[in-house]
Amino acid sequence: MSKKFDFAKAYQRLEELTKQFESGELSLEEGLKRFEEGLALASECRQYLAQVENKIVEIKKKFNVKE
Repeated sequence: MSKKFDFAKAYQRLEELTKQFESGELSLEEGLKRFEEGLALASECRQYLAQVENKIVEIKKKFNVKE
C-alpha cells in the first residue's frame, strides 16, 4: 500500500465485483480476472482494517481507556 489507501473506494469496488458475479454474465476469463482483483482488494482491506484496529488500541492506551 504505497499510495494512500481509500477503503471506501475499495469496498465499493468489491460490491461492484459481487454484483457482476451475481449477474452470471461474466465469461470464465473475465470471472477469473475479477476474482483475482477481488481477492487482492479484500487483502488490502484486511490489512487496512488491522492497521486501524492497532491505531485504536494505541489511542485507547494513550488515554487510559478500558474496554
